[in-house]
Amino acid sequence: MTKTDFWLTQEGLLLIASWRRSGSSVSEIAEKIGISQKKLERLAKAEKALARALKYGREQTDAMVEEALLKKALGFYVSEEKRVVKANGQEEITTVSKEVPPDVAAASAWLKNRCPDKWRDKPQDNDNEVFRRLDKIMGELNAEADR
Repeated sequence: MTKTDFWLTQEGLLLIASWRRSGSSVSEIAEKIGISQKKLERLAKAEKALARALKYGREQTDAMVEEALLKKALGFYVSEEKRVVKANGQEEITTVSKEVPPDVAAASAWLKNRCPDKWRDKPQDNDNEVFRRLDKIMGELNAEADR
């Protein structure tokens, strides 16, 4: 078994992809697995699975997930091929467009993370101060209305 055999298994590739998504550079990954960066790059040219594992770093992965979350939050259309066998035995392929409706959970996640001042679940301490002032004002208005 060579030094790189484990890193070409599903488990090894999963670790490499995870390190890459976490922000490790190719040279840092090479160091972690005990080979030179040049050797890792040569190996990635020969092994497509390794090249895929090294392909996306943290920023690219974050951008792809952000794009997917936004797409899911807003809804989208997808085209599907439908195969139908006719009575004469011939197969007919038609393209059908289907709507994937907006997803409330995705929209909520987007808003809570992108606009936390308006969409967070729990008020922060400074919100409590605003609520105390509102209670005081409402109390004063109620007292004035009772006179």
